[in-house]
Amino acid sequence: MRADTYDWLPELFELNKFDGDWGAYLDAAYGYFVADFITDEPVFLGRTVKSKRHVAYEGKDHSFWHCVEEQCKGEMVSEDNRVPKISLLERIRWPRPVIEHAISSPGVLAWTEVYRGHGAKRRVHLYLEDEGYVVVLDPRGKDEKGNPAYYFLWTTFLCEDEIARRKMLRRYEKGSKMN
Repeated sequence: MRADTYDWLPELFELNKFDGDWGAYLDAAYGYFVADFITDEPVFLGRTVKSKRHVAYEGKDHSFWHCVEEQCKGEMVSEDNRVPKISLLERIRWPRPVIEHAISSPGVLAWTEVYRGHGAKRRVHLYLEDEGYVVVLDPRGKDEKGNPAYYFLWTTFLCEDEIARRKMLRRYEKGSKMN
């Protein structure tokens, strides 16, 4: 389905094109991120999507790390217990086009759901069903009509097995659908 449905999705950004040079690969990935979210912010539902500019480490934004890292399995949830994941780095060019095509493209499910542990606070989930890829946006502020003033790019992740994919579809069914 990707060739037809996701023709707007860039090719994977692969480490092998850097002859295994991790530092060069990571810097190039961050360069794509800067171009897509700092130099020129994308728009979702008429509102800008910003990078959480708090520098997490190595001079790179918090949002970047949350797009390319995952929580260590079995560890306490913490910023200190996250590690880079190649499959997420390969998709560093995907968040912006997912955001820009989410509402109008087939094959992308969009919904909001309450963020657990944060009262009634809701986050936006954009799910490329055939790829098992999720982009999460965090609405911030309110305009005069009560809509978000802007969004933060919060994280991305992959649903890598059938159980995770089914769980994501159940979350979509329970959430407030946007498309």
